[in-house]
Order: sequence, then C-alpha cells, then structure tokens
Amino acid sequence: MLELFVAPLAWAGQKAADVFIGRLAEKGADRLVDRFDDRRRKTVVVPEPPDAPPRHRLGDVTSDIDIVVRHLPSSGQRVLLTFQATPLAGERTSGVIVPMLLGEAAHLTLPRGDYLIGALVLDPPPNSGGKPVLRGVGGVRHWVASNRTEQLTIRTAAPTPDLLGQLGLLRPDGAGPFQIAPQKPVTAPRQLPEVPGIQARLDAAAKVGAHAKALAQAASAGEAQRCRAATADLGPRCTVRAGANGLCPFHSAALKLGETLYDWSSGKPIA
Repeated sequence: MLELFVAPLAWAGQKAADVFIGRLAEKGADRLVDRFDDRRRKTVVVPEPPDAPPRHRLGDVTSDIDIVVRHLPSSGQRVLLTFQATPLAGERTSGVIVPMLLGEAAHLTLPRGDYLIGALVLDPPPNSGGKPVLRGVGGVRHWVASNRTEQLTIRTAAPTPDLLGQLGLLRPDGAGPFQIAPQKPVTAPRQLPEVPGIQARLDAAAKVGAHAKALAQAASAGEAQRCRAATADLGPRCTVRAGANGLCPFHSAALKLGETLYDWSSGKPIA
C-alpha cells in the first residue's frame, strides 16, 4: 500500500528520470536497465542499504515473481519498477530500477527477502530537455519466498504534490525529477435542452388524468346509490335510485308485501 512508502524513493528519483530518457552516466549502475519491452526473465540483485549491519540473506536462495502494474487509463505507457530491501530503523535506502511496459508482465528472479516494490507510470517529456510526466504511482511491501512463480499486481493512483513529498520525489521548493500529469477538470452534468411546449403538454396530460379520475369517482358513487336488489331471481341489478334502506320504492313495497328479494351482489335473500 502507498502508506508503506513514506520517503523511501529519494534514491530513485533522478536515477529513474535518467533511466527513462536514456542518459544514465554510470554504466552498469543497475543490472536491469536495458529495454522497456524485454520480456525475458531477469535476475534482480538489490544492494544492501549503505552502512547497514550484516543481515542474513537466506543463502541467496531465489524466487521467481511476475509483476503486473494496473493503471487507468492504460495506453501502453512506460513503467519503472523500483526494488529495495525493507530498511531497518535509521537505515538509508538504496535499490534497483527495472523498466517495463504497462499492460505487460515483468518476469523477475529475486533473492528471497522482504522488499518494498514501487511502480512509476511515466510519459515522455513533452519537450526536449523537459522532465518525464508522472501519471501514476503505487507500491506494495512483499515478502519474496515462494517455491512457485508468484503473481503480483501493483495498482497505481494519480500523483499529488503531498504524496510525492512523502515519497521523497518532491522537495519543499517544488523541484523534482518529474512533472505531475494535470488532473482532468470535473465537468458539470450536461443539462438536456428544454423541449418547446413540453410544459403545456404536461399540463394537458394532467388535466386529462384528473378528468378521468373524476368520472371514475362519479361512476363509483352512482353505483353505490342504486337499489341493491336484483330485478328478478338472481337477475341484473335494479337501476333505480335507492332510498334510506338501500332499496328503491318498488322493491321496498314488494318487501313489505312479503315477497322474497335477493341482494344483487351477494345473491342472498334480503331480510
């Protein structure tokens, strides 16, 4: 994670920029500085930190590791991997730089140990004599000790002045070996153009809906006010307006005369 890389890359800053634009003066300073697109498995030997006490190197037993860097957007940018042994308290850091291409895997062999592995995603300088443009930075702390080929993915984030300052890649005066890629401005949501007359159409549709609702309510009220008796034995409903007892005058008189009437909705005799 990026929080593990608090000021450990100061050693790599200018060297990484020099490697990227091909002007590294010290021949053989890094055993892996060759071609960005060389896909052969390489052996990485990370130097001991300067003035470090002797440390057990596990007999220099090695392990293979394949590293992929994830960065968005991805368009085949060049990547510099940085390798350094995890420093003890108070140790100065030093390491090795390995170039690769974004979207491809770096096939490496390392002595087993505890490493800080960083990734710098870079674009060429925009003009002659300029600085490479840093588009992404990421890193992990990883213990290399497997008997099988490990698969390691490093995800990057957009660089910020604060982050580069923590990594030792930006001095307090703002100077550093890289340019920071400009951030894309946040665009406001696009407003759809107003359709001419749309409000009038919405108002008309609302009026039609209200009228239909009123008709439905009126019809429902009319149904409730009709006589509840069937016109014959289990026949259709009486269409005459009902009185207080729910029956029209004709069916009210028939009920008083002792005739059997049936409720239209339930089919039961009306008492």
